[in-house]
Amino acid sequence: MNENSKINKTHLQSIEHINGEFREIDEIYEPDFDKIDEAFVQKVWNDQRFINSNLSSIAGKQVRVLKPGVWNHEDGPDFMHAEIEIDGKLHVGDVEIHVKASEWYVHKHHLNSRYNRVILHTVLFDDDFNLRTRLQNGKRVPTLELLKYVDAPIGDLFDQRVESDEEKTKSCRVTGNQLDIVKLQEVFESLGTERFLEKADAIRLLRTRLNFEQILYEGIMEALGYSQNSKQFRELAQRVPFNELDNKSEHEIQALLFGVAGLLPSQMDKPLPEEEENDPLIVALETLWEASDHSSKVDRMNSTQWRFGRTRPSNFPTRRIAAMSQLLFLSKGSLMMYFLGTCEKAALVNTSKELKSIQKELLDLLMLEPTDYWSMHSNFGKGISQNVKLIGESRALDIMVNKILPLAYIWSVESESSKLQDAILKLYGEFKKVQENKHIKQVGKQIYSESQPANVIKYSARIHQGMIRLYKNYCADQLCDLCPLIEYNVVVLEES
Repeated sequence: MNENSKINKTHLQSIEHINGEFREIDEIYEPDFDKIDEAFVQKVWNDQRFINSNLSSIAGKQVRVLKPGVWNHEDGPDFMHAEIEIDGKLHVGDVEIHVKASEWYVHKHHLNSRYNRVILHTVLFDDDFNLRTRLQNGKRVPTLELLKYVDAPIGDLFDQRVESDEEKTKSCRVTGNQLDIVKLQEVFESLGTERFLEKADAIRLLRTRLNFEQILYEGIMEALGYSQNSKQFRELAQRVPFNELDNKSEHEIQALLFGVAGLLPSQMDKPLPEEEENDPLIVALETLWEASDHSSKVDRMNSTQWRFGRTRPSNFPTRRIAAMSQLLFLSKGSLMMYFLGTCEKAALVNTSKELKSIQKELLDLLMLEPTDYWSMHSNFGKGISQNVKLIGESRALDIMVNKILPLAYIWSVESESSKLQDAILKLYGEFKKVQENKHIKQVGKQIYSESQPANVIKYSARIHQGMIRLYKNYCADQLCDLCPLIEYNVVVLEES
């Protein structure tokens, strides 16, 4: 045996020894899931920040990543058109990413046909929930745990993500240049319309298996959860479908939703103060829950799934469930008709003033005032400092722009009403700007300068949606050569 072979053999033995020790530690180690989100794991996968040799699935299948796939920033699997070799056989399809293995079932992907093209379930951490991932069509795919293969400490990868975002700003070809403001606004409006139509198209796909009421119900529930609880709210809407809540009182709806969510006082580890236990609403909800069919089912959600810690008390999941209960009760059996009648008015008006009046009317349908217990509480047994609406203006606007109007548009398409389609697009185009998120702020940071501040454009919801589309479809993946701002000559070239 030559010297190099001896060194290589010693090196491999050392690696095996280290891996063995690390696996022992890993078996009792859990990452801090309050700090690690799915977007972080997606970036680890996209950037291939793991050792892509001798990969093994949880069930022991050999895995080799040939192409990680195209990062999908909309609904559906996280990466599309991936090429993965599994036990020596090439598979082409989608990859779904989670922080923990159990989230495949928590998020109900096993019931969703959209995920039937998934060939690999990739997670940061295996929480011993399942060896293989089951698809809606009955097939099973392997689960790959990345934690033991990442090529740098988790903390370092976090730091690099922040540095990467800063580097994108530095390298943006638009930054610091003089801009044609008219063209800039036109590009953002065009991108905003594209994003709206993409959302509508996603709804059209859902229509193959769901009715309008369930789609809207799930969409509003998801939006009420913000990023921390959106998937939990969608799961709750799937566990208690819209048709089960028809002809029920507001308290009956609350009892069902709170009970299935695992958030009733009787389901919590910490007992309520004695003076709260006998509150009329709490007594009524507990009684209604015990009398329901769902109370006898073992398979329901758990209070530990819900995140309260990084949420304002006025936006706690409990208040959002109270809001949805009130909205469902007021809709009298049809969420769709509750909003559609007002949307249809837009087809009959001609002036901007009349359009703004309709927009206000639509938002008022969502901006619900708390009643009884929820005017004074953020959670069971927890008071609130001020009486605020169950759904505020910014959240109502977000729901209107991202959930209700795209669905109303598909309704108009299926009804073959071109006049209503035009009216809904007009409503969408004139809604005032939504609350800025990190993507909007990032794009603003990249394109504006001291000589050309952000207030040169009159912002609307459509322009903000256009900025989000620019970031997600181009900036996030650094597709600078395809950037619409460059393609449509938004940057003013200096004369030589």
